[in-house]
Amino acid sequence: GVLLEALAALPPDIYWRLIHIGGGELLPALRRRAEALGLQRRIEWRGAQDQDAVIQAYRAADLFVLASRVAASGDRDGLPNVLMEAQATGLACLSTRVSAIPELIDDGRTGRLIAPDDSAGLAASLATLIGDPAARLSLGAAGATRVRRAFAFDRGLDRLAVKFGLASERRAQPA
Repeated sequence: GVLLEALAALPPDIYWRLIHIGGGELLPALRRRAEALGLQRRIEWRGAQDQDAVIQAYRAADLFVLASRVAASGDRDGLPNVLMEAQATGLACLSTRVSAIPELIDDGRTGRLIAPDDSAGLAASLATLIGDPAARLSLGAAGATRVRRAFAFDRGLDRLAVKFGLASERRAQPA
């Protein structure tokens, strides 16, 4: 919902493409909302994927966005593994100030954070990061360093980073 609204609010001269990975009961409603917003040509819905496919998607991406929210029932993510995985690859991350996410992402230093349900703030952050490859590189590198230092258990994330490939080599290649 919030990410789709933010994408719809981006200026028309900004090029973007969303690769959505994941399933769940909300997926059909999200697809209908994307179509209603006229976004269907810019979104690829891949559904649930195995870890190797997710890793390939991280490696091909310029930015990882997770617009976590607190559900009406009070249900919420703790510290989403996908954020740690994306950061371990050196991918710049944009997420929301929900649960433990601010413990992982230091806004402006190791990623970007916005308030949950703030589609305008998300759109502004998206526009800024899409237009600033140097900022994405810097945030991605700082995020990778932080996640490995502060969140690695028995260096498990370092082993994942090796599987992902060296982020600095991937990020140094021209887009």
